[in-house]
Amino acid sequence: MNFTEIFTDLFLETALNKTTFANQLGIGHSSIQKYMNGVIPSPKTVALICDYFNCSMDYITGLSDEFNYKNSKGGLDKQCFITEYQKLLEINKTNHYTLSKSYLVNESSLSWWKKGGLPKFEVIFNIAYELGGSIDKLLGRI
Repeated sequence: MNFTEIFTDLFLETALNKTTFANQLGIGHSSIQKYMNGVIPSPKTVALICDYFNCSMDYITGLSDEFNYKNSKGGLDKQCFITEYQKLLEINKTNHYTLSKSYLVNESSLSWWKKGGLPKFEVIFNIAYELGGSIDKLLGRI
């Protein structure tokens, strides 16, 4: 399964209409339909959705069967990303340049990430998937 399928299943279980659900999250109601049609939200919005459902980002993307981690903090901490990313690179004996050559990341993005910027959620997912990491860990949720 992927984000779109899992999100749609979780949303339908709420029995709420899209406007009510979106209002509870603090996002535009048209966004809900976009997510159900395959648009992947920003990391911040994915965190809001996961916090609402009390599920992990790894679960909602299909990276893990673990619905929620016992030590989940919720929200997200942008400052954790670069540290956890560098740990994954080291564990996997690779580097940012090598990943950029495989089109997993943009070569020039590293300096922006070091300043606290975050990649698109799809890039975070790809990093976690390819390097055997956790989205929740990359974003400081666990």
